[in-house]
Amino acid sequence: MNLPVFPLPIFLLPDGVTRLRIFEPRYLKMVSIACQQNGFVLCVYDHKAELNMPPWGAWVDIINFSQEGELLHIDIKAKSLVSLENITMDEDQLRFADCFEIPHWPTQNKQPHHAQLATKLQHVFEEYPDQGALYPEPNFDDINWVCARFLEILPLSFEKKQLFTKADSFTKADDFLKTIILGQ
Repeated sequence: MNLPVFPLPIFLLPDGVTRLRIFEPRYLKMVSIACQQNGFVLCVYDHKAELNMPPWGAWVDIINFSQEGELLHIDIKAKSLVSLENITMDEDQLRFADCFEIPHWPTQNKQPHHAQLATKLQHVFEEYPDQGALYPEPNFDDINWVCARFLEILPLSFEKKQLFTKADSFTKADDFLKTIILGQ
């Protein structure tokens, strides 16, 4: 499928939610296309790549929106990761790419420290209610969901975060978070 692509310095994994402010005409066009078709792709802006596009992104749906004058606020939710190929740019400078779903982490067996990670994330959402408000139905029982939310909000470089986008990277992510968040 060919989808519009929005490069921003935002890292999202499946089921991740973020709020965007849209004001440029090309991205208002993107929102219109996304609402009529299959959403759009959010990817991290890559200064070194052709058309500043990395090889993958998060395929997102618009789940909420509001408007203040000329400014459109949209909440988006990642439904999967996708590879990006055949990147083009239209006359409005809006990027498009052929997108192919790529698998992320399979379902995990619970480990003793997973409940501790979930509790820590609950505390983060309580301390930062704007972040927690993005998830009216948090899934603290799903360790994939918990680990992905931590990876999205931790102050790590994109290069480090992308190490956790492969289907077989859960163990690395879990070990990393166990060390960083729990000190184990």
